[in-house]
Amino acid sequence: MFNREYQLKTNDNPNGNCVVYLMSRDQRIKDNHALIAAQNIAQQEKLPLAVLFNIHFNVGYRSQEHYRFMIDGLKQIESVCQKKNIKFIVTIGNPKNELLSTLNSLDPRNLILDFNPLNGPKKIRKMLKSKLDCEITLVDTHNIIPTWVLSDKEEYAAHTIRNKVHKQLKNWLIEPETINKHPYKWSKETRVNNWKIIQSSLLKVASNGSIIKQKSGEVHAIEALKDFVDYRLNNYAISRNDPTIDGQSNMSLYLHYGQISSLRIILEILKICDDEPLLFKKGKLASFEGKHTQLDSINAFFEELIVRKELADNFCFYNENYQSKNGFKKWAYNSLEAHKKDSREFIYSVDELSAKQTHDRAWNAAQSEMMQTGKMHGYMRMYWAKKILEWSTTVD
Repeated sequence: MFNREYQLKTNDNPNGNCVVYLMSRDQRIKDNHALIAAQNIAQQEKLPLAVLFNIHFNVGYRSQEHYRFMIDGLKQIESVCQKKNIKFIVTIGNPKNELLSTLNSLDPRNLILDFNPLNGPKKIRKMLKSKLDCEITLVDTHNIIPTWVLSDKEEYAAHTIRNKVHKQLKNWLIEPETINKHPYKWSKETRVNNWKIIQSSLLKVASNGSIIKQKSGEVHAIEALKDFVDYRLNNYAISRNDPTIDGQSNMSLYLHYGQISSLRIILEILKICDDEPLLFKKGKLASFEGKHTQLDSINAFFEELIVRKELADNFCFYNENYQSKNGFKKWAYNSLEAHKKDSREFIYSVDELSAKQTHDRAWNAAQSEMMQTGKMHGYMRMYWAKKILEWSTTVD
């Protein structure tokens, strides 16, 4: 059996009152290996089970629209947890203070965390490990292959990680267990989530004016997947790079908030696949000539969903400088240094870029789409980002 778990702390707390899953990146019940692990332990130990989630409203780059989408999904998780006799607890505020206070009150025998490669969650994991006296386990239920299993180092590029994906992929395509109604009830009262206070805090967060048309929650994520498979997947190979048509999967928002797993998407697509995808046969970048087939589209989509997505987690996990130019590959850094004094035909300020005040109609359209919908077409993102570098006086 292939293991998605990584033991962070083995301290035993034999008098602990419960098992807690600290949900963060993977905001769903179905196909959530962290929650599955938590319930399995709780059933073995004959203990009640809780899911804990902390909302931190002081994250500067998130708008009211982002939080609203997330909160709508969390309300649905609470409803499902109630039916399954699982306590769902939402806290608000600084994660260090709120999580420690709540966890000390719950006194868990075991704490399960879902995996996030970013520096902030790493600091939280380190803090919890030093402050709590219980067993702590990290579970990667976001990636198909756990990041630390797929590679033990920062990969150079897609072509270096692709063959590692190819060699391991089949082993991890296993239908997850389902979450059952939990047999052990809470013997004491726990806090009741106050959604009015959460809503009040939400309204204090600045709005960016975008209108997110997609509906939040894992039920809607599954519906969106079905819509993609039924109507757009067959032509994905030729349509995904055309920003004038609706040819993409539209799954990125649900994947970002963990309302659906990459694994579920892959398993559902494999049900309609008549032949093995290329990534199962060899670690080679897919291509085709002439008229495309459904398999060509599946190959193109798997490249994005598996290779490129898991490469991003690999980069952030193994490169602590992922947010700055200090994290650039040497060749990229040297290239920027060599050309930083080059003359530029156009230079725009941040305010001008934000207001779509450039000479480039295509760039302005991409910026406008992002501002209006909260999403930018995948093919335009690279162009959009490269032009910002071209039109700025410094990479900083």
